[in-house]
Amino acid sequence: MKPFEKTSELVAFIESAKRFTPKVNLDKMEFLCALFGHPEKTFPSIHVSGTNGKGSVVASLKAVFRAAGLKVGSFTSPYITRFNERIMINDAMIGDEDLLRIGNKIIAKYEEMESQGKELPTFFEFTTLLAFLYFSEIPDLDLAIIEVGIGGKLDSTNVIEPLLSVISNVNYDHQNVLGNTLAEILNQKLGIVKQGVPLVTGIQDPVLLNQCRDYCQKTGSAFYPIDLSGIKVVSSDLTGTVFIHPELGTVEIVLPGFHQIENALTVIEAVKVFNQGLFRKLRRKNFPVSREILLRGLKETKWPGRLEVMAKNPLVVIDGAHNVDGITRVTEFIKTLPYKRKRVIFACSHDKDKQAMIEILDQVFDEIVFTAYTYKRHNDIQELFNLSKHPQKRMITDVKETLDLVWNDPWELNLFIGSLYFVSEIRPLIQQKIKNN
Repeated sequence: MKPFEKTSELVAFIESAKRFTPKVNLDKMEFLCALFGHPEKTFPSIHVSGTNGKGSVVASLKAVFRAAGLKVGSFTSPYITRFNERIMINDAMIGDEDLLRIGNKIIAKYEEMESQGKELPTFFEFTTLLAFLYFSEIPDLDLAIIEVGIGGKLDSTNVIEPLLSVISNVNYDHQNVLGNTLAEILNQKLGIVKQGVPLVTGIQDPVLLNQCRDYCQKTGSAFYPIDLSGIKVVSSDLTGTVFIHPELGTVEIVLPGFHQIENALTVIEAVKVFNQGLFRKLRRKNFPVSREILLRGLKETKWPGRLEVMAKNPLVVIDGAHNVDGITRVTEFIKTLPYKRKRVIFACSHDKDKQAMIEILDQVFDEIVFTAYTYKRHNDIQELFNLSKHPQKRMITDVKETLDLVWNDPWELNLFIGSLYFVSEIRPLIQQKIKNN
């Protein structure tokens, strides 16, 4: 296979690769890593799993460790602005030249893979391997924070040996892959916990917490759940949240939503574990992280597409919530906001629990607009419309026309929600709309 000459061609090739193949082990990913000299073993890491909140936890951890003076890599998915966003060093996305060079390096081994009777990498295997190779080339990289794609146990990222494992929370999503009960889903996520590696979690359910404890006992891993009991919320709106922490005092976060308090507490607990000794395994030992640095990192955390205010007049907010728990968390927060007329524009992927999500949105918003994004996984608009019992609902086939509606007939709050793919597509269109108006 010939190397690609343009980054855009390479990205199109990666995006066209098979998305999912059933797995019973990580042998294929282990083989791919071995083929390139095990790049995943060359940098210290934190591994982050969870149904929701993974990205926010990664972003906050990165901001705190950066504030502490470390050089931090991150691997996240999916992207909101462009493909390169998946792989970052500090605030810089992987450059097009590096992306093209390393991508072609992987493709150059395709013949060898096939000669050994190995299946070629899936989309996520390719992307994960590319991230590992990139991080392995950064000689002064202090830490990489790696977000799981789906689940954990059989996820392509699970070939790393992290210093710390984090599970943000557990709820229903990807049941076709992870199982139909929360215990089964959590068991998949607990697969990232390695022997003797500590686990921090934001899980609140007592039964699931016991499952975590039992698992950590088997692996000899220290277990650190967060404690919400001493937290007092001072204020929470679309500009962010202020709460009182029993040890840190006043904590400010700019990511809106009550669920972001749990994510912040998960990060605080993770940093505490690092301060207790994990930092000794890092090259640059800028520890312990002080209270001031921790608070600054939390306050500086930005993460696009999570209750992100895109425009103020009209008020336009976007959020990538794409499962029942995510929609529930967002609407719980939206209900507390003082706006009288709230409109939601909804699109989702066909494999999601759309009926349950729509039932929640029907109860909270004064109007619901159904649309679809261009990515092939989108759900049929008519089906979404039919599932809704809302007295004020409509369909708009062209996603760009939803923006005309919002600008020509603005409501007090206009929320675009239902999928990270939807957010990724609508975000630049909103930016363009603002520019043109």
